[in-house]
Order: sequence, then structure tokens, then C-alpha cells
Amino acid sequence: MQITGWLYRHVGSGVASVLLYPIVGYFFLTGRAARHASLVYLRRVYATPEAACRLGAPPGLLQSFRHFLEFGVAILDRVGFWLGRRDDFELEVDGMHHLDRVAEEKCGCLILGSHLGSFDAMRLLAATRSPISVCVLMHTENAARINDLLSSASEPDENVKVRVIQVQAGSFSHALDVKACIERGEVVAVLGDRFHPNESDRVTSVEFLGAPAALPQGPLLLASALGCPVLLMVGLRVGTRRYRVHVEPFAERVRIPRKERTKALAHYCQLYADRISYFCVRNPLQWFNFYDFWGKEEASRDP
Repeated sequence: MQITGWLYRHVGSGVASVLLYPIVGYFFLTGRAARHASLVYLRRVYATPEAACRLGAPPGLLQSFRHFLEFGVAILDRVGFWLGRRDDFELEVDGMHHLDRVAEEKCGCLILGSHLGSFDAMRLLAATRSPISVCVLMHTENAARINDLLSSASEPDENVKVRVIQVQAGSFSHALDVKACIERGEVVAVLGDRFHPNESDRVTSVEFLGAPAALPQGPLLLASALGCPVLLMVGLRVGTRRYRVHVEPFAERVRIPRKERTKALAHYCQLYADRISYFCVRNPLQWFNFYDFWGKEEASRDP
């Protein structure tokens, strides 16, 4: 990351991208657990006709390497986002009017993201198109070195209105920050498939790509407590340094009555899983959860 970031900044993305192949190759060869998780996911998504057509061949080591390489490209572009290199990228937005409405009504909203595509594309969107401030709620402790590198590389840009609210293990102080952001009419973004330290036992089972998987309840419980509109956002790479961001309504209000808590959580979690599955099938190599997302997978042994 340090070498690639330095090259991106001083030489350009073209030279940096050449280094991706040996870097990705190293992690592909040494990361047996991540490689296995990649194959499990690819076999599941390949079971759908559209994803099978897009992958072009049954999942194997070559397809898994392509999956790793796509992740490497996403990280390289992430460096570009944080360097403020807006001119290096092309951005298309489907559903921008949903964010415009939030800005006009000054009602604030919660955005649900995922490990599909690039969540950091939101930084590019905020710099070029967003009329309101964006706060990203995330747990950065388990990726401290990468986040420190990106933060140190980030160049001041008055057009970028993104700040990070960190989730600390054993603390809920972030909830007060989030509430204040919404009351100011800002946007708060959170990954709907990221398990934070405070919620390891608060999960709901959903059907995802044909098999049961667990999703955290935290983001939806937060949405219910805030009582604000909720949008779903997915930033997908559609070409070399070209991204398309999809913004769509998730719920005008997430309502989780105490007496029907289990049923309501199951409904909203499944709705989220269905939409992420929809985009996974159409972009099968851009799902970047490199661990056993299904828990007890049924795929065969990693070759």
C-alpha cells in the first residue's frame, strides 16, 4: 500500500497498476482462507444464469485470481479517491435526485452501503456532486494501518465534505454523533454487512445467493432509532477508473416495533440481502468479503 500510494502520487496510476499483479499474486498464493472464501462465493453466484454468463467459466483458481485482482484495483482506486484525484475518474450516478431531496428538505438520511463495489466512491461523489455533508460510520481499528496511510495521503480539498465517525469497541458514543449529524440534515453512511465489535451476537439470518447467511442488526436498529429516510447506495466499477453509483430508496422510515422486533428485523435484513444479491449477480467479481460469509459452506475443498 505504501509503495503503491507513493507511485500513484508521484508517477501516476498507470505505473502503480502494473504493481498490482505481483502484489495480488502474493496474497493469492499465501492467503488460503481468503482464496477459499472467494471460491465459495463464486460457486454460489455462478449458480445464477446471469452471473454464470458474466463470469464466462465455472469458478476455479483463475476466476478466483480475477476476483482478487478486482479487489486490488478497488484498493488502488481508493488511494486515488483519498488523494483527491477527481480528474482521474469518471462518475455516473443513478438516483441522484434521492440525495437532492434530502438536501432540499434538510431531513438528513442514513445510507446503507456494503462490501460490494467501492464504498469509498462516496468520497468522490461528495466531492463532485453531493450538496450536503457526509459522515461515514465505521470501525477502523482492524484496518488501522491502511486507514492511517489513506488519511496521511489525503490532500486537503474544500469540496470534500466527508468525515469519519469511528465505532469504538465497548462504547456507544458514536450514536450521539450520528444523531447530531441527522439533526443537522446531513447524510450518515454505514456498511450494512459489517459486524462491529458491539454487535457480534445481534444477527439475523437471511437467504443470500441461495443459502442462509447472517447479517448484523445494528445498522437497521440505528435506522429505526433515528427515524430518518434510508437510502441504499452501491458504487460499482464499470471500466478503467469509471464508476457508476446507484442510489435508491430503502425505506422512508425503518419501523421495528418492540412486540414484532424479530419479524421486522427479518423483513428489513432480507430486503437488504435481496438488493445486494441483485447487484452481485450483475457484478460477480466486485463482492469483497473475503471470509466465509455463509458460516458452514457446502463447496468442495479448495484445490
